[in-house]
Amino acid sequence: MNTRAAEIVTALMEALEAKEFDKAATYLSDDFQFTGSTPRPLNKDQFIRLSSELAEGMPNISYHFHDLQEVEEQLGEGIRERATIQITGTQVNSFELVPLSLPTIPETGLSVSLPEAHWEYLVRGEAITTIDVERVPGGGISGMLQQLGINIPII
Repeated sequence: MNTRAAEIVTALMEALEAKEFDKAATYLSDDFQFTGSTPRPLNKDQFIRLSSELAEGMPNISYHFHDLQEVEEQLGEGIRERATIQITGTQVNSFELVPLSLPTIPETGLSVSLPEAHWEYLVRGEAITTIDVERVPGGGISGMLQQLGINIPII
C-alpha cells in the first residue's frame, strides 16, 4: 500500500470538510478532472468553486469520508485509491452552482442525505489528477437538487 497517496487523498477530504478550499486546491494537479457526480467533467478551479458554493448554501455539508483503500498501482499511471463518501447537509442559504451554469438555488431549509458512493482518486506524484464518482441512483448533484425540491434540468 502506498501510504503517501492515501495521505494526499485524506488531506484533500479533510480540507474540503474543513471548508479550506485554497488548501484543498493544493492537493489537485493543474490538469485535474472531476467526473461522475456532475453532468460534465469539472477542472480544478471548477471543482473547488463548486465545493465552495455548496458549502455556502450548506454550511454543515459533510462528506462522511471513510473506508479508504488502494485499488491498484499501474506503472506510469499512478496510484488509485477508493473511498466511500456520503454527502449530507442542510441548505440554509441560497447558492449558485456557477460551474454547472445553473441559476441561483433559493434557500429551502431542507436537509439532504445522498446515498453512499465510491470516489476513486488517481494520485500521480504529489497530486490527485482525477476523481471519478460512482454513479448511483439518487446521487450526485442531480440527486441533491431533487432532495432540495429544485426542478432544474442540468445539462
